[in-house]
Amino acid sequence: MPKEKPSFRNAVPALLLLTGVFFVNFLARTVLGPLLLPTSERLGVSLATAAQAFVALSVGYSVAVFGAGFLSSRIGHHRTICLCLVLLGGSLLGLSRTTTLGGLLAWVLILGLGAGLYMPSGVTTITTVTPPSGWSRAFALHEMAPNLSFVLAPFVVELADRLGAASMTFAWIGWASLAMGALYLWCGPRIERLGVAPHLAALRPLVQNLSFWAVVMLFVITVGVEVGVYSVVPAYLVHDRGLGEAEANMFLGASRVVSLAVLPWMGWITERLGLVRTLTVCMLGVSLTTCVAGAGPLPVSLALLTLQPLLAVCFFPVGFAVLAQVVRREESDLSVSLAVTCTSLLGSGLLPATLAAWGEHAGFAWAFFGFGMASLAGSTIALLSLWRHQGHTLTVKP
Repeated sequence: MPKEKPSFRNAVPALLLLTGVFFVNFLARTVLGPLLLPTSERLGVSLATAAQAFVALSVGYSVAVFGAGFLSSRIGHHRTICLCLVLLGGSLLGLSRTTTLGGLLAWVLILGLGAGLYMPSGVTTITTVTPPSGWSRAFALHEMAPNLSFVLAPFVVELADRLGAASMTFAWIGWASLAMGALYLWCGPRIERLGVAPHLAALRPLVQNLSFWAVVMLFVITVGVEVGVYSVVPAYLVHDRGLGEAEANMFLGASRVVSLAVLPWMGWITERLGLVRTLTVCMLGVSLTTCVAGAGPLPVSLALLTLQPLLAVCFFPVGFAVLAQVVRREESDLSVSLAVTCTSLLGSGLLPATLAAWGEHAGFAWAFFGFGMASLAGSTIALLSLWRHQGHTLTVKP
């Protein structure tokens, strides 16, 4: 009997479950931003010192992402995702009880190791259970998870703070991770193809692929905006603008609500504009809004800090679809591993720590301007490369 071809409609239950896994995974890392100020005060360290947690998280995450192929090539993608959720749950429960900077960094490192196992297996599972014509819609649905976590993280932290212990946030998400792990073990999609361990022969085609590196550069910039800027916005609003911590967290969550309404339409938008044109609009908008996000009256800054993440989140469904098209199918999980490794180290690790230190000493307006200008230059180089080498072939497949 011939094997049934994948269809988007049949893939929806699996996509919803993967989106739930990604939500827990991302929420576990997102809460570090709203908790940065309370954590620095609780541990009695400076903001820049507490921001070392972002570096520890990105190191663990990057190591796990890059090495995930060794694990998934032996135990498969289904078990790898289950192990990711177990490690997430255990590390979060440990974080909820730590009282020292060393303990914070150690548990965050383990958190990163657990979280990093998901993305290569998750993306490979999505592109396996969904036909190529549905990849943009599938990734748009999948990207609801990080954006929902960006909305909810500040409110969860504020709720825990009102109950008397912000560190309770870690415990709540830890138990949710373990519950999601049990659910995915029971009914998560199982695909036949094993992961690909990173080795020199497999890496060489990727390293030589200029279009791949152009996409990686765009991912680094966008994650730097989405995670890096997000992580320091509460500190910016409190230190530079004089808002209270509760007000800053409420704005941080509210500023991401609009993104949730736009993401479901990204498949439709991309089909009409094309992949490279959509990337161009997103990246230029992200860079320019970042440049001026810290300048001007407070209402203007708040408006720009709301528009900026809207443009950033629209990038990811398109970015993953482009990444899947500029590499060979058998390189898909390895390409994700390498791309996310670079993105994690630079975009969500080094950048938040740098912005926190820069903002604490020179003001966040200058930090945002400097990063925005660097983003504009990097985006222009990457987009010109994609237009030159892949612009005529990067289209949404019918």
